[in-house]
Amino acid sequence: MNELDLCFTLELAEGLAFANPFVNQRTLLEQKVIDHFGQTKKRNPRFVEIDKHFDQVLYWFSRAEDSLLAGSSEILKSAKWSKRKGALAYFCLFHEMLPELDSLCFGRESSGARTRSVFRFLEKGIQKRKKIIENDANSLWKSPAHLFACFYQLRRSYLYVSSGIRGQSRPIQDLRSRVWQSIFTRDMLSYQQWMYEVVGKFPTIILGPSGSGKEVVADAIARSRFIPYDEKKGEFSAKPDLVFHPVHLSSLSETLLESELFGHKEGSFTGAIRDHKGVFQTAGKHGSVFLDEIGEVPEAVQVKLLRILQSGEFQPIGAEQKSFFQGKVIAATHRNLNERMHSGKMREDFFYRLCGDQIKTVSLREILDDSPKEMNVFISFISQKLFGKKGGEELRPRISTVLADSLPEDYPWPGNFRELEQAVRNVVVTGQYHPPKSLSQSQGISNDYEHSTLSMDQWISIYANQAYENFGSYREAAKRIGVDQRTLKKWVLEERDSTSYSGK
Repeated sequence: MNELDLCFTLELAEGLAFANPFVNQRTLLEQKVIDHFGQTKKRNPRFVEIDKHFDQVLYWFSRAEDSLLAGSSEILKSAKWSKRKGALAYFCLFHEMLPELDSLCFGRESSGARTRSVFRFLEKGIQKRKKIIENDANSLWKSPAHLFACFYQLRRSYLYVSSGIRGQSRPIQDLRSRVWQSIFTRDMLSYQQWMYEVVGKFPTIILGPSGSGKEVVADAIARSRFIPYDEKKGEFSAKPDLVFHPVHLSSLSETLLESELFGHKEGSFTGAIRDHKGVFQTAGKHGSVFLDEIGEVPEAVQVKLLRILQSGEFQPIGAEQKSFFQGKVIAATHRNLNERMHSGKMREDFFYRLCGDQIKTVSLREILDDSPKEMNVFISFISQKLFGKKGGEELRPRISTVLADSLPEDYPWPGNFRELEQAVRNVVVTGQYHPPKSLSQSQGISNDYEHSTLSMDQWISIYANQAYENFGSYREAAKRIGVDQRTLKKWVLEERDSTSYSGK
């Protein structure tokens, strides 16, 4: 490769090596490479095939790296090129390691021996590039174990974010980009060198309508956190499959909620017949606790959660000694937290501690307005999740046809992805889907009563469901209508089962 081509490649190296893979800027940089060098069918066999477009980018970058290793340019030996040459080496080494990293990410060969083997592969790759990186100030090259952990996190994050958040619509692409930024910040190189521990513990709040995939986003973030590699033990400090700890706050009474979160000592309240470790005790340093429906938490619990967010400190119920949580808190709600704060239902200090890193999910209707074809992608994903790849592929066309014939083109999908999954189940079981009808969609309760043959139990279930829809949580709805939270939840689920399968 001649000197001009080398300079061109190095000018783009840092941008490509440390760019958010889900932003348009990354795509534009890749296209610049193709436009400069032109189309080629050649590819470097040391890289796995990704796609025809990106394979060409890898080919030209590997050609540039080979030229630098051959020492073909005197100009590029000057100090000003050191950082860019290091970025090129980083980019090529990472992509050279993809099959090895995937063997760890997919768990096919997750033994200590396999992990050590992949680490040795990385060490050889660094040694091979010693001539290129010797003057690069990037501290990652000085600690192969840390660089290994960074590469492992990069690959895990890409796989979890791209596979968990499906679709190609603009709202979905923006969401993936925002999730990646939440993990790595806007400056990925600084994150990997010195910010990874602190940023990894920043609280994250996920906002969005019910059923829009907030837990999917939380799961992707939790499993994508940095996990150190212990060179002496030859293993990573935690397993990504064991780091996500969800707690659905609205389904628990206040006492059970505190016990689930913070733990309790034997005899600390009626029914506490033995010690119990809460999720903040069991999650571990690399674990993430997901608090769903954070907008419904009572003030007493908010105070205790605030202490965790400030210092990691908490105290199990009935315990004298304090404990400390060193992991990450991820919270979610469909509520408007600004309104809840101004109405006095959420403490102001708790709100500001929680909302430093906000991610907003999007409704199914927003996605379909941008790209109607995405519906087939989601139906295929749900079908394959339920029935496997072969069964899902066979069922998808039939389900798509039934839903298209049953619903208006602009159907709002108020239940979002959760409703769509229920619709898929309905079509599989009954061959049809009729959206559930809430009281607010009817002609009024007096008219329903006049023409209805519903039993009292059915009316109670409908009323309970409407209370839940109005107030947004089982706890608040139960409080408003004066019943036990578990009883209200039972009525709601009974009404939903009835409307989903009877077509009311």
